Amino acid sequence: MKPDPQHASNERTGAWPESSKAAARDLTGLVLGDFRVQRLIGRGGMGEVYLADQISLKRPVALKVLLPEWVSRPAYLSRFAIEATAVAKLNHPNIVQVYALGEAEGIHYIAMEYVEGANLREYLIRKGSLDLPLALSIMRQAGAAIGAAGEVGLIHRDVKPENLLLTRKGRIKVADFGLCRDLESEGHHVTQQGTTMGTPLYMSPEQAQGHAMDHRSDLYSLGVTFYHMIVGEPPFRADSALALALKHVREQPPSLRARRPDVPPELDRLVLKLIAKKPEDRYQSAAEMLADLSRIRGLMTTIAGATAVEFTALPPSPSLVVEAAPATSGVGSAARSATTRGSDPAGGGWTPARLAAALSAEGSGWPRPRTLIAMAVLGVTAGALLGWRQRADERAAERGRLAATAPALGLGPRWEAAPRMENAEQQYRHAQLVAPPAGLAAAWLAVPGYFPESYEWASPAYLQLGRVLYRERDADRVRALAREVRTWRSRQTRDEQLADVLEAAEGVLRRDVDGVIGRLGRIVESRDRPLSDPGLVDFCVELVVDALHATEQPGATGAAAQRPALATLRGRLLLLRNRVLTVDLAVR
Repeated sequence: MKPDPQHASNERTGAWPESSKAAARDLTGLVLGDFRVQRLIGRGGMGEVYLADQISLKRPVALKVLLPEWVSRPAYLSRFAIEATAVAKLNHPNIVQVYALGEAEGIHYIAMEYVEGANLREYLIRKGSLDLPLALSIMRQAGAAIGAAGEVGLIHRDVKPENLLLTRKGRIKVADFGLCRDLESEGHHVTQQGTTMGTPLYMSPEQAQGHAMDHRSDLYSLGVTFYHMIVGEPPFRADSALALALKHVREQPPSLRARRPDVPPELDRLVLKLIAKKPEDRYQSAAEMLADLSRIRGLMTTIAGATAVEFTALPPSPSLVVEAAPATSGVGSAARSATTRGSDPAGGGWTPARLAAALSAEGSGWPRPRTLIAMAVLGVTAGALLGWRQRADERAAERGRLAATAPALGLGPRWEAAPRMENAEQQYRHAQLVAPPAGLAAAWLAVPGYFPESYEWASPAYLQLGRVLYRERDADRVRALAREVRTWRSRQTRDEQLADVLEAAEGVLRRDVDGVIGRLGRIVESRDRPLSDPGLVDFCVELVVDALHATEQPGATGAAAQRPALATLRGRLLLLRNRVLTVDLAVR
């Protein structure tokens, strides 16, 4: 049965007809089956949502109640039931779980997981555009949820910020499958071709035109949602739903970087691919999108626990008696530097020259107590200055030695062409967010090139350099980088693992699939050096996926025998990646 156009319009906009407003009831205090209603927490086009207690299990639930006027409409009653039965197929950490579908005293309800927190729309209103690490986390979780639904033939049809719930622990829960369509349930489609449902701000072109849809329509809506949370506004706005729908059908969205320059080009391309006009130009599955997202996250990841910027400031000047000055007040206040008691009014404190002058002023004869103190101070000061100079010379020599021995600086292109930043972290961020694609190798080399003493930033820069060289299909330089990293005297476990992974990458480029399986298998199975760096795990996943694609090419020798081992390795790496990312997010 085709829905009444007026009611469909009301549902899309969230507005209720007058009869709906008149029929609204407060069910607080009622007991519906196993559920005691506590209070109203929300309203929508088809129903109300209450906080309730499940009596038997003593847990809070969200109780979605269908409004009375929709009960008499078979199509809407059917849709309400399909929402529950469709989502009940899924058991996914990023999808709101359905507990029960029931009816009591003529009231139809769905009991669902109660998510304490806010939805993404509310969060965006308060915060504006999101920091990129948080945005990537939300993208990964929401994409996994929509992918899980698509794998069992479900289309959400109303993906938008309001339907992405954020828990207090930072987990995303996709909610409200009220417009969902089950592609595997023949004869149970509650909407038909030619019927438009959803929310115009996030609606795919085919959905806006009432054309047939599949899971790629949800990917489009997901892309518009991602665009909104990264930039701070949706790609299109208009004065009416019709004008907005036409923009989705006809107009190309502006680049995210035009509105937010710090967005990496790879992330910009990912989101714009999600919101391509033609379904065939989009990602063909959520898994495909998540693989690219994982690579981007690998490019942007930093070493967990690297919370301090490298400081190269000189040590403080020696002082006579040091005391802390009171802290300033107000925003951005900090403790003042230690001050030296006994310094002259003009400032500058006791220097060796001033101490010598003071000694001369004391006159000849047996030194007085004040003179003895001054002499002692001069000795201490001179010794401290000599010691500091010696340490400074040693540090300079060490920096020069490290600069001469930092791996791969001769691999080219010339890293000196990259602009020098103030510190190692800024140099890393420049390569990560600003450097053009053609200059990525040089930009990553510039991190150890300019700051060889900063291991915490040089090490991840070598990982990103390896991924760039691999994607450029330069097997010789990948091999050379592996060799130099392995001989790096500052190397740690993760660098040894990087060398192993780079050798596997060379194997992929040279089509040595058996070697890839052996090397990556040893890396994953190692108990002495468990793989725990998120970027390295992502790199391994990329290599296995590429190796699988190579075995699927026509004429690939031994492909049938290699695919099962690669598929098993991919599964193990994906599990490892989920575990490592969970720990990484907890650390952050």
